[in-house]
Amino acid sequence: MQDAAVARILAQHRTPAERLAALERSHAPELAYGLHPGNDEAAEIAGAASYLQVMKRNWRAELVSRDAGNPEQRPGWEAFQREMDAFVPEVERAQPVWFLQADGYQVTGTNQDELNAIAAARERAPRDDPQQQLGITYQRDTMYAMLPDGAISRHTGTFDAGTTAATAAGWVDHVVRVRAEADELRMRVTAVADDGAGNLTMHGTVLEGPVGNRGLAVGSTVELAKDQATGELTIDGQGVDEWSASFETFGYHQGRTRVNEGVGMDVAGAGTPEARNRGPRLAVDDVLFERIRDVYTNVEDPERGYARTLGPTRTRLNFNEAGWDVNVPPYRRLGGDAMFTEAAHPEPAPYDANLPVPGTVDVSDPNWYYDVTNALPDRFVGGRSSSSTLYMTAATMLVHEDRLSLDEAKDLMAFAVADMVASGEHSMPECMAPVVLAAGSSQPWQETPLNITMETPPLTAWMHLVSPETRNEMRTEARAALQQVLENPAPDPKVVKGLTMVVKATNDHERNTTELTKAMTAGLNPTSAAAQHVVGTAPRPRTTTAVRDPNLER
Repeated sequence: MQDAAVARILAQHRTPAERLAALERSHAPELAYGLHPGNDEAAEIAGAASYLQVMKRNWRAELVSRDAGNPEQRPGWEAFQREMDAFVPEVERAQPVWFLQADGYQVTGTNQDELNAIAAARERAPRDDPQQQLGITYQRDTMYAMLPDGAISRHTGTFDAGTTAATAAGWVDHVVRVRAEADELRMRVTAVADDGAGNLTMHGTVLEGPVGNRGLAVGSTVELAKDQATGELTIDGQGVDEWSASFETFGYHQGRTRVNEGVGMDVAGAGTPEARNRGPRLAVDDVLFERIRDVYTNVEDPERGYARTLGPTRTRLNFNEAGWDVNVPPYRRLGGDAMFTEAAHPEPAPYDANLPVPGTVDVSDPNWYYDVTNALPDRFVGGRSSSSTLYMTAATMLVHEDRLSLDEAKDLMAFAVADMVASGEHSMPECMAPVVLAAGSSQPWQETPLNITMETPPLTAWMHLVSPETRNEMRTEARAALQQVLENPAPDPKVVKGLTMVVKATNDHERNTTELTKAMTAGLNPTSAAAQHVVGTAPRPRTTTAVRDPNLER
């Protein structure tokens, strides 16, 4: 029985203080994170919700401070939105919200009126609700990286036989990619010279990537020379036949090219439904719309709470019992496992809660995530999250543009993942698996603890994005909520368990962070230039991939 230890503690101890102390002392497996899919789901939902509760309370205090005339203290999610407002204003409101588009919900009659009302309500997000404020620009902020003719196209350029030294000089400190002889060389440009006759010389350093770099070591210096009259290109004095090349900003290279390669998004087939662990998509019609509405509004529905741990049916009750003001508006319940089914797993492996280390996956296999989820039963909500990676792309580019600090980017990623998990659009493994793999390939993430060197469960990896101050507030919030729940003579054991696991997980994280920081300082978190095939004794096959997602839903 999954709740036996909790039930025993509740029966043996009557006062809230005694119950709380006994739960914190307990070493029962059912209160340990990383051992059971249902328990882990509960802990991740509770962890995300406790974070959102803290962020919402702090945001309301910030608004009061601003209204009193004090200087702004921008949280990461707001800093991101404001920079995106200035960065890509032309794609704001470029198209209707996804569920009103041609491939969105096909509903009729009063259901259509209700769907339109849901869309209109989305546009009137309360000022004091940061989740809904971020949701207003979700489509703009994620589609930014997927619109080749949009603002992101300004970060790429052509390098060909006719490119002049004056043009190339505009790409100093950025990246040139030269493709020739079935190989690619990547170089960060440090200097450009014109010999007076129009011939161009570029110097730079070799960059990492899943390419051959013509046998040159990462970090070594290299010289490109191009004859303006003939178009002949030489690399360190050696002629190159039938070459093509392009420029991209360093921010684009790290935020788009390297993030995509880290998650395998450049590999054909990685965006297929099965590769994302999705089976057949349900018909988004009147029947589905009415089922979602009925489950959401019927407080007597037996699937509420943790009877079914995933998706749109499980959030509101848990948050209310914890006393948290975390709301999930109706439009957020239209995606997730409401409209997607899980891919078939005819031979599932034993449960393994851990995310893979980037160096143990094969980015050339488009089914890496499907393989990972073969050992993650009952963790499906919407399939591998493209949105988490797309937020990471935009945030990474803003960091390299000096528009966003790394701490603000981490704050944005922590907030976006928590929002999707609490809203029932994705489970935490679906969000954090691509984020962790991308962190292994992209700066500045490679130099952070998010670039894991051992298999790590999702909640632990996600907490690397959360500031120490906020983690402390989360622990305090979860502990206070747990004590409040324990004041009930007969509290829901599943809610008790989820909150207890958050308290324990945050305590464990703080203990482990000190040692991890020491290891990072000592240089014990190496990064790899390219993902490799599985080695050693991994408990399940590890591969790596993803690709541009044509769907707009999260």
